[in-house]
Amino acid sequence: MDQRSLKVLEYHKILKILEDYCVTQGGKEQAGQLLPLETLTAVNRSLDLTNESLGMMLRNGRPPLSDVPNTSDYVKRAAIGSMLSMKELLAIATLLRISRDMDNYYHGDTQMDTLILLKDLFTSLETCEELEKEISRKILGPEEMADNASRELSRIRREMQFKYKRISEKLNHMISSTSYDKMLQEKIVTIRNNRYVIPVKQEYRSQVPGIVLDKSASGATLFIEPIAVVELNNDIKILVAEEEQEIVRILKELSQNVADQRDEIICNYDILIDLDFQFAKGKYGLAINGVKTDVSETGRIALLRAKHPLIPDEQVVASDIYFEEEIDTMVITGPNTGGKTVSLKTIGLLNLMVQSGLFIPVREGSKTRIFTNIFADIGDEQSIEQNLSTFSSHMTNIVEIMNKADHDSLVLFDELGAGTDPTEGAALAISILNALHLRHVTSISTTHYSELKEFALVTPGVVNASVEFDIKTLRPTYRLLIGVPGKSNAFEIAVRLGLAETVIENAKELIKNEAIRFEETLIKIDEKRRRTEAEHDAIIRLKRDTEELKRQMDREKERFDEEKQVLIAKAQEEAMEIVKKTREETEAIYREIRTIQETTTNAVKDNKELEAIRKRIKEKEKNIYQFGNQPKEYQGQALEMDDISIGMKVYINSLRREGEVIKLIPNENKAMVQSEMIKLKVAVGDLARSVALAKPQEKKVTYKKVERHVMETKLDLRGKNGEESLFLVDKMIGDAMLSGNKQIVIVHGKGTGRLRQIIHEYLKGNPLIEDFRLGAMNEGGSGVTIVNL
Repeated sequence: MDQRSLKVLEYHKILKILEDYCVTQGGKEQAGQLLPLETLTAVNRSLDLTNESLGMMLRNGRPPLSDVPNTSDYVKRAAIGSMLSMKELLAIATLLRISRDMDNYYHGDTQMDTLILLKDLFTSLETCEELEKEISRKILGPEEMADNASRELSRIRREMQFKYKRISEKLNHMISSTSYDKMLQEKIVTIRNNRYVIPVKQEYRSQVPGIVLDKSASGATLFIEPIAVVELNNDIKILVAEEEQEIVRILKELSQNVADQRDEIICNYDILIDLDFQFAKGKYGLAINGVKTDVSETGRIALLRAKHPLIPDEQVVASDIYFEEEIDTMVITGPNTGGKTVSLKTIGLLNLMVQSGLFIPVREGSKTRIFTNIFADIGDEQSIEQNLSTFSSHMTNIVEIMNKADHDSLVLFDELGAGTDPTEGAALAISILNALHLRHVTSISTTHYSELKEFALVTPGVVNASVEFDIKTLRPTYRLLIGVPGKSNAFEIAVRLGLAETVIENAKELIKNEAIRFEETLIKIDEKRRRTEAEHDAIIRLKRDTEELKRQMDREKERFDEEKQVLIAKAQEEAMEIVKKTREETEAIYREIRTIQETTTNAVKDNKELEAIRKRIKEKEKNIYQFGNQPKEYQGQALEMDDISIGMKVYINSLRREGEVIKLIPNENKAMVQSEMIKLKVAVGDLARSVALAKPQEKKVTYKKVERHVMETKLDLRGKNGEESLFLVDKMIGDAMLSGNKQIVIVHGKGTGRLRQIIHEYLKGNPLIEDFRLGAMNEGGSGVTIVNL
């Protein structure tokens, strides 16, 4: 495809917009390198991919894609035996997680069977779920390995924690002892050279046995490692070395696992990039209200209600751009600023987009053909560097186009023959267009020359077109009219602007009578065209409305006949499934309440967890009573408040189950009903007389007492978002209060610190929290928060 023409037609601006719809860097690069395809098979395949992507998004929402790290280099290094860092392994885990999310997105599509080309991409994804979970479980952050990454690492860190605790006890005992008050510069424990020390005044050096590891700048303070902790510090140093060795072993093992699945990981990256690009095409098509255009190798061009995609919707005017059978040359005439150049660019750019697999802003039913090359000579081409005039620059381009264009090319000329003597320019333009026409080259040209209008009128295979101009407002309408030559309107515009009529009449006498008659003929043709067009449009609208109404009625009747019974049965089945599911959930919630009542020493009404459960019950009951339109055979005759008494056996229509009235609530027009183990507040209108009447009988319910459950007091939030994390923290606090635990540990990782900030703000405002702090170095440091309830 001619690169200069791509630039003139602003194809690069379309690619820039397409890049913005990609979410991955690889996808943006693929979009930026997109070029029009030149075979029918390739174009149709690309259009089908766009169509499937757009349809999938309309059904399921946008895909769960995010920027995918390019891990190909990491995988290749792992394949030759290199050890990957924690950061590199986490990047691979991210890639695998996105692959798994996209696989779930595909399998969640309700019309998955309709996908053909996208199916090949999605089914080629290898989730490698075990590797993803292994990396995520063992590596907490770019520089943080989990304690449970291996048994050996867990043992080492437990011993380190024990040693740290012993050192802390000994040193805290020393600094809190009154015998050391005068010797210490401060009552603190600090670290020098990765060993724990205390600050001792220089003059008391001899009274504190130990090793001097550092001193202050003034020399007044010595940092001494007391002899009592030297051995413990030595043990810790050995454990640190063992910890590093174990971390290296784990990283090597994970790197080898990556190497074993290198082909799947590299393939996943390529597929995700391609999927991102395909969905970006769908997003762009949706944004411009684009449609899939039919394409053929040598067929007609008919772009109906075509709009230039780079002009805002509130400014763009739609036009029909089409070639009748046996027509291959179009001459567009009309005044300046009338939109001739826009029409020229529109057909060129839309064809480039179609051949790139993109949807275009046209009406359904539009069609076009494949062009192996599109040439465009548009705009001011004056070249100062080459010392060429505008005419010479245009002619240089035209000569190159004439040498290259063939019957599979589209040629676009703007103001052909301009920039030189009008007589010679018109003759040259006619000769150029005729030469292309004889070679069956599809071409569109804009011009002011009347000679080209006459050429189009008398030459078979050549058609006139014009851009409509409103002489009353002196403004163009920008609407392209096929088959009608355009008037220059110079005299009419001059009159409207106030030029003296004597000057106008003199000007008319200076041109040939034939030219005047030709312009008058164009006026009559335009008037007749307007009347005919108005009548034609009215007939077309009426015919279209009638046909659409008939099709709609036929579709409605067919759908009604085929789906009536199926829809009724499906609605009844779904309705009863909702009732069944809601009943099961409500029973489970009540069982949970009874367990809490039996196992909790605090008053139930003061328990936050129980209040949350009660709220859930109310929501479930609300859902039950809002449910309606059930099959009539399941409903009994509704009762009124006067018909009900305590102890009466009733039938709950919405739940399809028996119950016994245990309390009346007249002010709410409801009754409390005991149904098996569940007590429900039910609207009176939802009750009917039970078939099996029985005497009022008190129903006893017994509950088995259970032991308090033992809960996990450590909550790992790494990889979760803020909203999900706060929900889990709130739930864990409630569970801890129920189980009697006084302390929990929240692992949020270091990262950017944003998740830690969100959690701390929540803890500050929670009345159940006594205090909280960041973990000590042996507890996980700033990646962990210790919470006291």
